[in-house]
Amino acid sequence: MKKNQKFLIAGIVIISAISFLVYMGVKESGVYFMTVAELKAQQRVTTNQGVRMSGSVLKGSITEEPRELILNFRVIDEEGPENNFVNVVYKGVKPDSFKEEVQVILEGKYDVEKNLFKATTLLVKCPSRYEGETPPEDYKPGVEKGLDPGIDKGLAPGIEEGPKKGDKEGTRKI
Repeated sequence: MKKNQKFLIAGIVIISAISFLVYMGVKESGVYFMTVAELKAQQRVTTNQGVRMSGSVLKGSITEEPRELILNFRVIDEEGPENNFVNVVYKGVKPDSFKEEVQVILEGKYDVEKNLFKATTLLVKCPSRYEGETPPEDYKPGVEKGLDPGIDKGLAPGIEEGPKKGDKEGTRKI
């Protein structure tokens, strides 16, 4: 065999091995993302398959065992009926913002027969009350507070107008 053929064969083997490892890693760590209704309607989900689910914590359903760090609750669709729920058990530290009627994202495995989602990850969506209001279209920073009007025009503080046509650079009085 020629030297070039050996390098070509070695390169193909290496690329094939790397491709196989990437494929296996994505296959095992990839999870489906679905709502409560989609999860319950899904017939393909197996007990050993990783799933990501989102929904709202049902009011009055939270029970916890603080010593064992076990949290039990029910999750419903954000706009779905309360009788269409999934029981969730999560073992780990409870997020600070976790409470009733908050939106959550869960990762774990779903047992169809028991209607039980064993969560390995519990994420709480940030409530919209933390988001600021969108300013009106005519909003001008600093103007309503009586600050320097030149800021609106992109000028340095203390300057209300840009240079005039006949001014030499650096000679304008403020």
